[in-house]
Amino acid sequence: MENNESSNSINEDQNKLSRKFLKITNVKVFSNAYNLRIKEDDIIIGFNGEYFNSSYEDLKKVLDEDEEEKILTIFREGTCFNITTKSSLGITCEEIDENHIKDFSNIDIKNIFEKDKSYKQFEVYKNFRKNGFILDLELSILASIAPPLWMLYHRLWMNLFFTIIFLVIMFLVSPWLFCISWVLKSWYYGLNQINVLRNYYNNKDYRLFLVLTCLNEEEAQIISRKLDPKIDFDYSYLEPPVRDEDSLSTL
Repeated sequence: MENNESSNSINEDQNKLSRKFLKITNVKVFSNAYNLRIKEDDIIIGFNGEYFNSSYEDLKKVLDEDEEEKILTIFREGTCFNITTKSSLGITCEEIDENHIKDFSNIDIKNIFEKDKSYKQFEVYKNFRKNGFILDLELSILASIAPPLWMLYHRLWMNLFFTIIFLVIMFLVSPWLFCISWVLKSWYYGLNQINVLRNYYNNKDYRLFLVLTCLNEEEAQIISRKLDPKIDFDYSYLEPPVRDEDSLSTL
């Protein structure tokens, strides 16, 4: 009886040791993976909160199965994070044994993606000064009701200035034109608010750094800091990072 139990435990340990994951070797330009800012050497370890130990063909099959959102868990440089996709990635992969993955031994996917919790999608932008900005991809009702207040909240000063000037002119010409203009502005910003914010920060030399699926903005900042220790945010939940000039001043 004891021999059977010991052999079962040995088999379980061997199965655990023999798990293989998908290491990304190539990301096609303008592919889904490229848009999600997946990189070469990233490792796909999970699908919808479960470890994924099959081939990329199997992964591609389940990703293209329907238009539902699927959650992939990515391992990069000792850090795990989730992304959301509705289709295959457009990548080339090779299998890698978990024993060959550095800093992987303490990873538990159940702590990375909990199925009973509600997750949101974020985009993380940063400029050459390592200043970061996190864009919540959930649409705001404020943009559809009161566009100027939405612009004020996001500090879109140029958009706010021209919008107010335009609305004032419309009101002076005709209150009816003002009402029509307000409705049209609300309709436009309600539909295009995410692209408006993307374009605004791109024009300020911010570039897309990460695409994440997280519980909240704080978690998005934590993951961003792990992947870039020097990144900082205007409204940060984290301690200020140690920059090069900070380290020099302490010498």
